[in-house]
Amino acid sequence: MNSFKRIISATALFAMTSLASAAVITTPLEDATNGGGFFGELTFTDTSANTVKVSADISASVNVGITKGDILGLWFDFADFSALSGPASISNEDPSGIVVDTFFGEDSVSSFLNGNVNLNGAGQTNWDFAVITGSNGGPDFYQTLSFDLTITGLSAAQFASQRAGMRVQSIKGGDFQGGSSKLIGEGNPLVSVPEPGSLALLTLGLLGFGINRRNKRA
Repeated sequence: MNSFKRIISATALFAMTSLASAAVITTPLEDATNGGGFFGELTFTDTSANTVKVSADISASVNVGITKGDILGLWFDFADFSALSGPASISNEDPSGIVVDTFFGEDSVSSFLNGNVNLNGAGQTNWDFAVITGSNGGPDFYQTLSFDLTITGLSAAQFASQRAGMRVQSIKGGDFQGGSSKLIGEGNPLVSVPEPGSLALLTLGLLGFGINRRNKRA
């Protein structure tokens, strides 16, 4: 019985640690160069230690009536760059190979990455991390994409209340009949998002604490 209680207690501790580390940050973006009216959304989700899934969306769910729009580049700041160490790496790209190039360094990343992959006119510079994505306006158009970003010390909390940027090319639909937009936004405050498995572990852990307290009273 004592061994069982120890296992339950350890499980509870693991569950609470998992709940504390699981988080999601959502950053709404809006066109900063054409008077607004075109939107994007970035989501940052903890997937494992030092790894965050980055998802970008300009599809019809974000922009009603859009028919095409290619996400060419993404820019990010980190809340505490000094907490990060080592290089940045990309994996699990969807669609595969969507990331063409990456740039990483505190306040060292320009708003101009390559050719028309820029935030010119948005008045934003000195970023910490950026990626070139997409196919530069065709033949394929990527309205949604995602990838895992791994840096030692990284978590979704690094994107809370921080600026992000997006370059979108060849927009069609709504009031945008071709052209480009440079979108800027700021991440929402940190919100903990328990995973189903963590909730189950927490329930089991609380049960274990209840057993321990009952036995002590006896």
